[in-house]
Amino acid sequence: MGNAVMAAMAALVWWACLAAQAAPLRLPVSKEPVAQGGSVMATAQGALIRYRGWLLAVDGAVSEARPDVLLASADIGQAPQLQIGSTRRTLPPWSAFELVKGSTRLRITALPGPEAPALLLDFGEADYRIVILAAAIERQAYRLLAQRFPGADLALLLQEGRRVLLPLGSSRAQVFGAEQAAPYRFTKVKR
Repeated sequence: MGNAVMAAMAALVWWACLAAQAAPLRLPVSKEPVAQGGSVMATAQGALIRYRGWLLAVDGAVSEARPDVLLASADIGQAPQLQIGSTRRTLPPWSAFELVKGSTRLRITALPGPEAPALLLDFGEADYRIVILAAAIERQAYRLLAQRFPGADLALLLQEGRRVLLPLGSSRAQVFGAEQAAPYRFTKVKR
């Protein structure tokens, strides 16, 4: 084949990949009423995230209900993964995957990190943003997370092998985690 044909085929494949990534995946909607707020429950090494009809299980967290999305944060040298039903997808840095359930969108973006990529969950039209760090960081660096991930409202961190929650945007860095018996509740943020 000639160079022009090969270049045209490469451009077509590249365009098809971009189009497939840009088209949101639509999930079935439950018949039950949709709660307006959300919650995050830290479990051993993972977390359960609920928001407006969504249920996400992070890093092997177990739920009584079937999660819409299973997320596995990255290990050193590996990209984060997501699973929807039987479909698995690897998220290399700077890639995004968009899902729609009812009238609520969820965009999952893999962000580069110093040791391992982080995940940014963006619910709705920038309603609420959660960043999930794959590698542990020093407590002194907690206050820098709001600068490193501008617009994120909550960080899911690894601390001593457990997931903990750090609300961002407040002047006090109060960490919620192993001692919490109830989920951390949040509502849509006005921007």
